[in-house]
Amino acid sequence: MKKIVLPLLLAGGLLSAQKIEVSASYGISSMYGGSYGLSYDIANGIIPTSVSNGDGRSPSSMGVAIIGVAMYSENTKWRFGVDIANEFFNNTSTAKENMFSVLPKVDYFWLKKEKLGLYSGAGAGVNFVSNTYINQNNNQIEDNYGMFAFNVTPIGVKYGGDLSVFLETNIGIRGILQGGVSYQF
Repeated sequence: MKKIVLPLLLAGGLLSAQKIEVSASYGISSMYGGSYGLSYDIANGIIPTSVSNGDGRSPSSMGVAIIGVAMYSENTKWRFGVDIANEFFNNTSTAKENMFSVLPKVDYFWLKKEKLGLYSGAGAGVNFVSNTYINQNNNQIEDNYGMFAFNVTPIGVKYGGDLSVFLETNIGIRGILQGGVSYQF
């Protein structure tokens, strides 16, 4: 019993000494979502009935919603966390698409003033993709798979105290431009 309780108490003590942050954000299409829409359009250009049953429409990204949790280092320069993201697509009568991602990440605050913070970051994880479409023979095809996902945040701006707003640019699985709110406790 002591072997279980002691590590739990130590872990709880370490976690309680750190600032924890939860966030929610929404952004415009990710690089992944944009490339998926483009690939549908290219395939339809080469073989007009290949993925859209000839109607010329393909799913296009409507944005990326993210919920995240992170922990700050002792000096609050580093933020380590994980994001759960879902990219939404407008489904057509012949094609449906969904992307769900889990992305561990790290951010570095290279400028931290009273209420203003500028940061950059990176993350790598997994993206689960679900595609359903009707082919030229009117057969419904389903394709579900996981793939490597990454994200680089060249610059992010955070403003506020315990309750903050943020806006960031991204290359990868998060929205190209992503904004949201976060709360530290």
